[in-house]
Amino acid sequence: MKTRLPLYTLAILALFVSSCSPRIYFPDRANVPFLSEAGEMKLTAATKVQNQISGHVSMSPSLDFSASPIKGLGLMVSFRNTNRFANDENWLTLGNTEQDSIHYSGNRFEFGAGYYMPFGRVGQFEIYAGGGFGSINRDNLKAIDGNFRANYNRIFIQPTCGAKIKDIVEIAGGMRFSYQHFTDFSSTDPNMEENLSGSGVRIQGSSFVFWEPFIDFSVGGKYAKFNLQTGAGVNMATSEHLNNPSPFYMSLGVTFNLAPRFRTGSSSAKTAH
Repeated sequence: MKTRLPLYTLAILALFVSSCSPRIYFPDRANVPFLSEAGEMKLTAATKVQNQISGHVSMSPSLDFSASPIKGLGLMVSFRNTNRFANDENWLTLGNTEQDSIHYSGNRFEFGAGYYMPFGRVGQFEIYAGGGFGSINRDNLKAIDGNFRANYNRIFIQPTCGAKIKDIVEIAGGMRFSYQHFTDFSSTDPNMEENLSGSGVRIQGSSFVFWEPFIDFSVGGKYAKFNLQTGAGVNMATSEHLNNPSPFYMSLGVTFNLAPRFRTGSSSAKTAH
């Protein structure tokens, strides 16, 4: 019971902590390759835990792929989808039919490359950098007010450290620093940009830096594992630009893994030496 309590607490935070104002940034999971040798590949399919509403089932799925063409070099590509309903004025009233009035949607694609280095018996360090592009939309389904469309580009750097135990358990912690630049913004509300930034700064043409720490945990067999990741997204600007009252997220999924060591029967600990 003691080990389950923190997970329940994180789930409650991810489900119920939300915003009471329009949002243009939603924190999302990081692609954590955690590769150990040349020829290894991983694919993770996951979805974020998020509050549901009466009459709608919303999911925000993601796909992460990574591979190591040569020892020490990792490549990765990611897809993120945002699909969630929210009543921005009364989010605590779960099941209220008014919660279906606001719909957020969008997609994001990211690409990256990095270096990984096993150390000790089970230790693993990696650092990746990359970039991507995406969109975020807000639709008021019961009125014409409050709609917006935004496109952005982003670059990131992501160091991670953790442990891999006999290809059964993987646990990693890291942080991502992301620089996000909004290339396009349009809204039916002339005051929307000020509502989003909190200080009258235009969203279009502006850039923001986010600190996105995370913990990634996988357990199962060598070919497939249950994956849980939880983390946060924090705006590093000193002003209130894009303040996010609900920085936490949790995602659940399955990771599929192929590696040359599976054919030879060697453990991940042996590949570190």
